[in-house]
Amino acid sequence: MKTWILITGGLALSLLGTGCATKKYVAKSIAPVEQRVTGVEGKNTEQDTKITANATQIDAVDKDLSRTKERLNDVDAKAAAAAAAADAKAAAAAAAASEADAKGQKGIETGTMAAKSVDTLREDVRNGKYKMMKSDTVLFGFNRKTLSDEAKAQLDSVVQSLDGVNRYVVEIQGFTDKTGSAVYNDELSQERAQAVARYLASHKVPLRNITMLGTGVAEGEQKTREERAQGRKVDVRVYVPEI
Repeated sequence: MKTWILITGGLALSLLGTGCATKKYVAKSIAPVEQRVTGVEGKNTEQDTKITANATQIDAVDKDLSRTKERLNDVDAKAAAAAAAADAKAAAAAAAASEADAKGQKGIETGTMAAKSVDTLREDVRNGKYKMMKSDTVLFGFNRKTLSDEAKAQLDSVVQSLDGVNRYVVEIQGFTDKTGSAVYNDELSQERAQAVARYLASHKVPLRNITMLGTGVAEGEQKTREERAQGRKVDVRVYVPEI
């Protein structure tokens, strides 16, 4: 009996010793694994932080790119609008130039015909076929081509002088002062002559009895303001046949 008890006790002590040894072994084996796991977790946390930071930077870059793209699109739109506006202006300028050329050509043709009519009349006067019955000068304001009340009164007097006259020719010759370009003055002198012709025609002077010509700058030095004012005029002469 004692022997059995001793054997049982020895086994128990042996088992206890073996269990303690196993626990120590397990503890020693697990500790390095826990350290490695902890290290890996720490590294994963650090990597997650870096990834998050990189993602934030990428988002910021994407936003900058988006804003840059918007600015470029805005610039492209403005450039396209400016180009369209420039094209429209160029087209308008070309159309205006074409119209000006057409008017210029028409003005040259009209001026040529009027000049021939005036030359023919003057030739008839020189040959004694016509004589001057009345002469008047209508003045215009600076850079103006419209008739003043005084000018209209003068032209009314011309119309009255034609009452009862069967055959006559009214010669209208427009002038300007020396201010401005030659091309502009030629056009302005013609427009002044046209204004006088329209007024006479509207007061029952037949167009067939009117010769009209704008001849540009009036003669004279025009050194003073008064001399230049006298150059802004239309000469009106009435011719009747010699009897």
